[in-house]
Amino acid sequence: MLALVTTLLLSSITYGRDLFFNNGFPSNVATPIGGYVPQGWHCSVEDSYGTYMNSDGTKWGLIEYTDNADKTFVQIYYGDVPPELKGKENDRDALIARAIVESATFEAYEVREMVVAGQLAGCVEAYNSIYDFYEMEIVFVKGSTCVDIYAYYAPTYEDAEQVMSLIDSINL
Repeated sequence: MLALVTTLLLSSITYGRDLFFNNGFPSNVATPIGGYVPQGWHCSVEDSYGTYMNSDGTKWGLIEYTDNADKTFVQIYYGDVPPELKGKENDRDALIARAIVESATFEAYEVREMVVAGQLAGCVEAYNSIYDFYEMEIVFVKGSTCVDIYAYYAPTYEDAEQVMSLIDSINL
């Protein structure tokens, strides 16, 4: 048994997987990697899979990138596929519905699909004129990993480009 756990641990490190146990069995949740981090940004949070848990029992980790200049940020939550997306990993409407649920704190002006990490994703965007910022929620599933991205950025071309460049570079 120790050899099996050691082998699983080594393979999880090699392949960028967080090794946590789900009902006694190792999880197969992949940790997303930002392939491009814009100049002036840094990784401000790295919480491993299992740090957070939803009321439905799904476990999550978080990687956050922050722009040092204006506090623009991108949060990348990753974890179990939520029950409502199981079997609907490529269902546009289900992915958008999950993005809408996750974006409950803001009123969307655009709801659409997009592609992230080669996967179909649901996307919800909003602009808050009182605080002069944009918010975006993106949800997609790749393999046994659900990724929920929340971005908060100023309404400038540069911030929008940096946010989308980072999101477009995510690999699992």
